[in-house]
Amino acid sequence: MKKLLALSLTFVLTCGLITGCGNKTEAPAETQTPVVETSAPETEAPEAEVPETDVVAEAAMGYFANFPEDRHMIGVPDLFAKMDAGEDMLIIDIRAAEDYAAGHLKGAVNVPYATVGESLDIIPDDIPIFVNCYSGQTSSQTVALLNVAGKYATNIQGGFNNGISTAENYENYITTEEATLSGDEYPVDPAIKAAIVDYYAKATSDTFKSFNFPVESLGELVEAESDDYTILSIRSAEDYAKGHIAGAMNIPFGKGMQESFSTIPTDKPVIVYCYSGQTSSQTMTILRMLGYEAYSLAGGMGTEGKGGWLGAGLPVVTE
Repeated sequence: MKKLLALSLTFVLTCGLITGCGNKTEAPAETQTPVVETSAPETEAPEAEVPETDVVAEAAMGYFANFPEDRHMIGVPDLFAKMDAGEDMLIIDIRAAEDYAAGHLKGAVNVPYATVGESLDIIPDDIPIFVNCYSGQTSSQTVALLNVAGKYATNIQGGFNNGISTAENYENYITTEEATLSGDEYPVDPAIKAAIVDYYAKATSDTFKSFNFPVESLGELVEAESDDYTILSIRSAEDYAKGHIAGAMNIPFGKGMQESFSTIPTDKPVIVYCYSGQTSSQTMTILRMLGYEAYSLAGGMGTEGKGGWLGAGLPVVTE
């Protein structure tokens, strides 16, 4: 009897523990955490990198791209006419101080060649500027650089020695009275100013002063058939065909000529020549602003008995 009772109790306990004896209770339903959709915060796309503009090269290329009809050159009689009319302008004489003191154009201020770069910020950019040197070559360089710096400058053809002092009644336009710049400031882009200051520093210390390459030296190179230099003629295509220095390439001087600069080798010096040295001085200066090691042939092609290549009795070719 005790055994039967024990079995019954075991059954009841087992039933209650395992199943609740038919009173089945469901396990609590599984709760789900609501999912809140969130969008990732919008991030601004990184701005595309804009390549830095080489302001010096841009201004240098613009010199010939925007070249005026007067080619930044004026004859002495036309300059005298402007002086007579009292036109608003500035004349800059870049000769040595002692030569300026001995006699210069009325109203002209003296900014010696080597100091032009340092004087850029006090040279006006709101009136026409006319520049003279001795023969028109270093003033051509200066005119190109002033225009690169944002000033409108024009070269006085022939300079003081070959232009001004040979003109009729030129004495009427000469004085020894000193004139000075106003002192007002005309800021120039820092990169452009630095490049121009560097230009004059090199021009006054280079083996070939003012970057003028001697005719005799080029004659020796041509005779030796040296390919260490590039010779560039900027005379007209017609004149080039009639006769040019052996080995010279031709890019005629004038508006748009910068489009052909890419054909000039960059791995060796360039010697530029024109008729007298004035337009080659402009071209050489712009090439230097573009990174070329360039020189202007002193006297240019010249004429027989009067200087330059032909004046030295050196040969030309037509092929």
